[in-house]
Amino acid sequence: MESFYSRITKLLELKNPLPYSNFFDIINNVLNILDSEKNNYRLPTKNNELGSLLDFTESKNLPLIIIPDIHARTDFIKNILDFKISPELKFLNNKKSISIFNALKQKKIRVICVGDALHTEVNTAQRWENIQEEFLEEIHTGPAMTAEAKECFSTLAALMMLKTFFPENFHFLKGNHENINNTTGNGNYAFRKLADEGQMLKTFIQEYYGDDILFLISCYEDSLPLIAATNNCVISHAEPRTSYTKEQLINAKNNSQIIEDLTWTSNGEAEENSAKQIINNLIPNNNKSKYFGGHRPVKTNYNSLQNDTFYQIHNPHKQNIVLIYNNRPFNPETDIIGVDQ
Repeated sequence: MESFYSRITKLLELKNPLPYSNFFDIINNVLNILDSEKNNYRLPTKNNELGSLLDFTESKNLPLIIIPDIHARTDFIKNILDFKISPELKFLNNKKSISIFNALKQKKIRVICVGDALHTEVNTAQRWENIQEEFLEEIHTGPAMTAEAKECFSTLAALMMLKTFFPENFHFLKGNHENINNTTGNGNYAFRKLADEGQMLKTFIQEYYGDDILFLISCYEDSLPLIAATNNCVISHAEPRTSYTKEQLINAKNNSQIIEDLTWTSNGEAEENSAKQIINNLIPNNNKSKYFGGHRPVKTNYNSLQNDTFYQIHNPHKQNIVLIYNNRPFNPETDIIGVDQ
């Protein structure tokens, strides 16, 4: 039987967009996993729907890896899975180096991604210009768009499979790019940056795969949590615009303002101490806890805000991950490491 690792790496190395039948099965499998995730760390909403908060404060305190915005970087995912955690890092109680994939397999770590699986954003400006030219000629599955879609959906499918294989240890939060229908409303905004990326990718799906795949991806996005808390940190896609209680965060999927506030906040928009207040609401004994997010890019390894309480960790030109240790406070100078070295 083909190994989990081989199946995922084959996805990441595809030369063409994922075939329909494979994609359909992968999405259905992850939806089944997410639908059953009403448990002690993901409490249901008042309406018995999937809650928006992952609460690991009363779970086994595993070492944590935080992954910033991915944006269809298949090589980033491969490098994360292959990265060797050495004994010298003193991150795990390991006498030999162990890959992140094998640490997940052995349930030795927890991994939380801050969101934004889709839409390439580095070194693809020319591609998006070519896609615009294709669309002006009403060619929606041309070479440039197909190349973008191949990277986007290989990335998305790999992340779905990781959730399916390691449901309790691998988690993906909703970002502002988790909006496959490219809608404005319910906390979302239609997306465009280098081009009309959101609408273009949606149109490709409709023509290449069909509306059923588009619908299934939207169901997956609707099932994603918005925020996570462990014993020593909180994570959401963006800096929280204001503070919310635990009860509000559990029920956030039914509140468009909270969705927007956790996925779209720009620099300078957040209220003073919003991150600290959410930490206080979610984590007992939180004196040294930090809050992490991506969304707005940084030029170095991180940007600290709110009196060194909130850390932005998304540098689109680097393949960084964040190590959150069990036995000591976070140190931004040593605990943000590149996996492509």
